[in-house]
Formats: sequence, structure tokens, C-alpha cells
Amino acid sequence: MKKFLPLIAIIVLVLAYGYGHYASKFDANTVQKYYRQMLPSADKFEPINDRIAKAVGADGDVLAYLGISSHVGYGGPILVGTVLSTSGAVTDVIILEHKETPSYINKIIKAGFFRQFANKQAGDALSFDYDIEGVSGATLSTRAIALSVQDVAHVVALEDLKVTPKKAEVKWNIGMQEIIISLLFVLSVFMPRFKQLSRFRFQFLIISILILGFWLNRSISMAQISALFLGYLPSPGDNLIWYIVLIGVIGPILFTGKNIYCNYVCPFCGLQEITHKISRINLPMGKYLKWFRLVKEILLFIVLFLAFISLNPSVSSFEPFGTMFGLNGSSYQWYLLFIILLASFFYRRFWCFAFCPVGTFLDKVAGLTRKIKSIFSRTSSISNRSVDVNNAK
Repeated sequence: MKKFLPLIAIIVLVLAYGYGHYASKFDANTVQKYYRQMLPSADKFEPINDRIAKAVGADGDVLAYLGISSHVGYGGPILVGTVLSTSGAVTDVIILEHKETPSYINKIIKAGFFRQFANKQAGDALSFDYDIEGVSGATLSTRAIALSVQDVAHVVALEDLKVTPKKAEVKWNIGMQEIIISLLFVLSVFMPRFKQLSRFRFQFLIISILILGFWLNRSISMAQISALFLGYLPSPGDNLIWYIVLIGVIGPILFTGKNIYCNYVCPFCGLQEITHKISRINLPMGKYLKWFRLVKEILLFIVLFLAFISLNPSVSSFEPFGTMFGLNGSSYQWYLLFIILLASFFYRRFWCFAFCPVGTFLDKVAGLTRKIKSIFSRTSSISNRSVDVNNAK
């Protein structure tokens, strides 16, 4: 029975994935429900397209234009409702539903991001970093919201107001951040291959803490892995670092069959290494290690199951990375972070060995890669022997 558990887990995850997609489909009644939530005073809604409409009063006059649109933030899609006056001015922007990491949404609201849309016109560009400014620490979420507002406003401008919207020229943003983080991952590939470099592993982790942790706050998380499975992929032009991190983590595993990220790059691993060096206490986990490994397997299954069945990658975001490096999280995340850091004084890399689902996932990818390479190697060896036998004949 034990050997069939991985297969059963995969089947359950596939079923959860299928159910999540089936249950999340929009229909006309759902759209009408959102319209009513946005403008309850309207008598009816006359469609412009399947997600944008005119709100009509009891006297037959048009009260406003409104619509819904969705774009992917950091952890998942954000469904945004936009209301425009009959003259085309944006009067309200509402988050109707989201699968984003909650702390990012809270940051956006506290920063007063939505005030920027007041009296913007349907024909304005409404483009991120052009006439709409983002919120530091929630860049992807604010970009997604701006794109959703733009979708609705520009359709209204073209279809009903007969105005040609302005277009902002959006270029791929390849700057210092993208270059430095790319170099970090490139160097990490060479670290374990050369003894002269591997001696500086601890120093390299400190550099990663500063760059990947506190400066960029881009540790790979289960939210990002879940988003990848769900197809919630941001535009490369808008979020190139998302792809650099993903390729920098997964690429070396597929190439070498080794989980380089967890040992040489992960900033939270580096933080635990620092606490361990401070205390110089290393209590062995002993017989409990196999139970912790089982806990990690179960946690990985649970977070993927919840993300798939809800189509919400942010449910995977219980990890302490964002709390530590972004200084942003719920109360339970701060408690969890305190407990983990305290435990890491006594148990080296406590989070990594006991709870981290990201590390478990990456280890499984590495193990699968090694198995595939082994199969190809054996197949190639058998093929070569067959050729030698035939040549001998």
C-alpha cells in the first residue's frame, strides 16, 4: 500500500485541479451578481460585451458604465470591478474577489492606491508606471489592478464613447535588479562544482539574504509554484524577475539533478545558518527526522491540494519568507517566524528539515530528474551493447 501512496496523491491532486477549474467558471448570473454589487441602484444592465455593461435606471437613462476584469498579481488573479460615469470618468474601483496574498492587498489599501483612479478618463492610458504609480512591496498586485481597470475603461471608450484611448509604450524592464539576480543564480550553479568556491557557501548565503531576501524579497514560495501549475503566469515584460527566479531555481535542478537553491541560494536557509552560528548549538533530530520528513510530504500535498481546488495560490503562503524579508504578515505568520528562528538556534536549518514544502518539492523534482537520467543512461548503455554485439557478428 505504501508504494502506491505517491500515485494516489497525484490522482487526488489532478481531481482537485479539475474540480477547481469546473467550479470557478463564470456564467451570466455570476457577472450580473457582480454588477449588482458594484451598482445596486441600477434597474438593469445592458451588455456591451460579456463582462462590461451599461447600468440603466428605472427611467431608462444610463446611470454609468461598469465592468469586471482579472489579471494575475504575485500569488494569483485579482478580479477588479470598475465603474465609470456617463462622461467616461472613473468613479469607483473595487476588488470583487482575489486569490492574491492577503498582506499585499492590505498594503495596497493602506497606501491609498485606488485614489489615483479618481476622475481618470476612459481614454487615458491608465498604464502602470505611466499615469498610475504602484505601491512598493506590492508591485505585481498594483500592476494587475491597473491592467484590469484599463481593460474595462478602454472598451467603454472605444465602443460607447467613440474615443480612441491613449497608449503607453511599455518596454521590457531589464535593469540592475534583473542583472544582479541573474548573476546570483549563475554563480550558484558553479558553487558546488568547485571546492574553491564551495568554501564560501556561507558568505554566498549572506549575499543572497541581502539581495534575494531584503532587497528584492523574491524567495521562491509555494504560492509561486502553485501559480505555475495553475497557469497564472505574469507577463515577462511586466515581471521578468518572476521568471528569472523560477528558471534560476528549477533550471539547475533539471540540468544537474541536484537541489542547489536550498543549499546555496535560499535566503531563509542563510538566516537559519546565521542563528546556528550565533548559538553554536546543534541538537540532533535523531529518530524524529523521518517523522519530520513525513510532515513535509503531508504539508506539500495539503498546500497543493488547497491551491488546486480553490484555484488560489495564495492559500499556500503560510511560509515565513515574506514576513521576514518584507516585514509584512499576519499575526500567526509573525508567531510562526519567531518560533522557527528560536528553534533554529538549537536545530540547524530547522525549517528546512522539518517543515519547508518548497524544499520538499524541489527535492522531488531533483529525484525525478535523476531517475529519468538514469533510465536514459541505462537505455543508452543497452543500445550501445547491442550495437557492439551486432558489429562483432
